[in-house]
Order: sequence, then C-alpha cells, then structure tokens
Amino acid sequence: MALLQSTGKLTFLRVHDRGTGFGPPDDHIDVEAVVQLDSRPGESFGFQMRDDRELPARQGMLDLLRDAFNNGWTTTLDYRIDSGDNNGVIIRVALRK
Repeated sequence: MALLQSTGKLTFLRVHDRGTGFGPPDDHIDVEAVVQLDSRPGESFGFQMRDDRELPARQGMLDLLRDAFNNGWTTTLDYRIDSGDNNGVIIRVALRK
C-alpha cells in the first residue's frame, strides 16, 4: 500500500454510519468520512471515526475538511492506497487559503 499526497479543492464530503463503508466490493474502504478532490476525479479518500485513541485527530481532520468544503480552501491529503485502486485511506489533512 503506497503513501501518496494529493492537493485540490473538495468537491464531495460525506459522513455516514459506522460499518457501511464506501466503494464497490473490489475497491471498498472501511471508513465513515469520505471526500473527493477536483484534482483526482473518480477517486475517493476517507477515514474512520471510531471511538478509539485516534478519534481526536480524526475529529480534527473532519473539522478541517468541513471548513475547507464550506470555504473553498485548497486541501492536501496524505493517504494510503493499494495499487490499481481508486479509494484510499487518509492519514493527514492540511489546508491552504
């Protein structure tokens, strides 16, 4: 699983129930928050919102993504994705005005 970085404007922001995941069976990510970037059409990126030690960081990432979506800010995502897949798991979020 490669670690990649992409930058763009958010075109999609979704938060859904735990366990429902995102994507087709052959490119499914087990996440609750999902975004898409204008610079990566056809690709989606997300992360889990589970009640674990990572929740504070992930809540912070969701807050940043919500602000970026509402304000049209440039967003940089660091994510892991399997070769050939279109859906990856976010590990870091950064914003620029």
